[in-house]
Amino acid sequence: MKKIYIFGMGKGKQFVERCLLKDQITCIGFVDNYRADMEKAADGIPVIRQEDVKNEFDYLIVTLMKYEDTRRDLIRQGVMQEKIICFFDFSDAGNEEYWDILDSYKWRTELMWRHYTNIMMPAFQNLDYEIYGDVKEVREQCPKIIDVDRTAEILLKEKKSLARFGDNEFALISGQIRTNYQKADSILGKRLKEVIHAQEDNLLIAIANDYGRLDQYTDQAAEDIRSYMSRDVRKQHMELLDLNREYYDAFVSRPYMIYRDKSKAGKRFEDIQKIWDGQDVLVVEGEYTRFGVGNDLLDHAATVSRILVPSKNAFSKYDEILSEVRRQGRDKLILAILGPTATVLAYDLAREGYWIIDIGQLDVEYEWYLRGVEERCDIPYKTVSEVMQYGEILSDENEDYIRRYQSEVIAKI
Repeated sequence: MKKIYIFGMGKGKQFVERCLLKDQITCIGFVDNYRADMEKAADGIPVIRQEDVKNEFDYLIVTLMKYEDTRRDLIRQGVMQEKIICFFDFSDAGNEEYWDILDSYKWRTELMWRHYTNIMMPAFQNLDYEIYGDVKEVREQCPKIIDVDRTAEILLKEKKSLARFGDNEFALISGQIRTNYQKADSILGKRLKEVIHAQEDNLLIAIANDYGRLDQYTDQAAEDIRSYMSRDVRKQHMELLDLNREYYDAFVSRPYMIYRDKSKAGKRFEDIQKIWDGQDVLVVEGEYTRFGVGNDLLDHAATVSRILVPSKNAFSKYDEILSEVRRQGRDKLILAILGPTATVLAYDLAREGYWIIDIGQLDVEYEWYLRGVEERCDIPYKTVSEVMQYGEILSDENEDYIRRYQSEVIAKI
């Protein structure tokens, strides 16, 4: 019997379990940095963090569909490469050494089917919108979206508030989950649906520019958008959106990683930073989000104060969050980094005359820009929600930036 670890407990785990030769293996643990903090065991099997993996095993099967960074991290940690099986790597699926624990026929069939359903079919379904995106008849089938540069300009010059909708927000409206930091909630879904129809003059409703041509994005970003924007998803969006109104580009908070031409990123970050130049800023964020900590993103703000809220399922504390931000945020620019909860918060506070921007992943994007990386990676002293297996949050309490951050915290929920 081969002793194995299974790395990741998301959707990919289901693919792996269908192919395992279970009479040939003993699973000694699941490896999942996120769920290890919440679960003692799954199916009676321990759930551990990546750094707790011991060497007394035969294979570690990575179930993540984007496996490259994880494989590198494991090798750097000291795990022998020949012990790492990346289930979604076609070359690993062709390695006969692994066929004594994974059914080779089922494995390769699963990969071919996923390639067809996740890559070929979405590309085919989006073909008309990508090729004919500039044709009037096709353009009229897509929402009108003001580009990222103009969106940032309006936020600055007109001091508008911003509520953003991405895949997570649309999913929650229909009761689905696409994130590990906010569970489905019927009240949250109803509130998000209310926000998407909002007509407040001082509030910009922003959606991701996913509907037409994708040539401005990297190949990986375009592939991810195609995989998401299925016919069913596009239909759901169109039922919620008004093709006669103008929306704003939610990617204003993502000026760097997804774009093929990254030469514009620096100017875009500068333009966004001007929004809070000389302003008293209130940051509302999860405990380890640490927006602007360790970089110069907020250096030109007049003052910075912070309210820390739960980093997971923040909407469960929504009334407390709303009350505290009302109390602390008057006459300040409020920057909210709370996932879907920030979308609702921006709507409620904008209606009361507050200036609030649902700023999303801007800080993490800025960290990646400063590092010059072209793939998403951990930031050692911050939570990076898009890196599924982000590591332990590390920080030296004696560092100036940590002491400054701690001094800015005025409330915790």
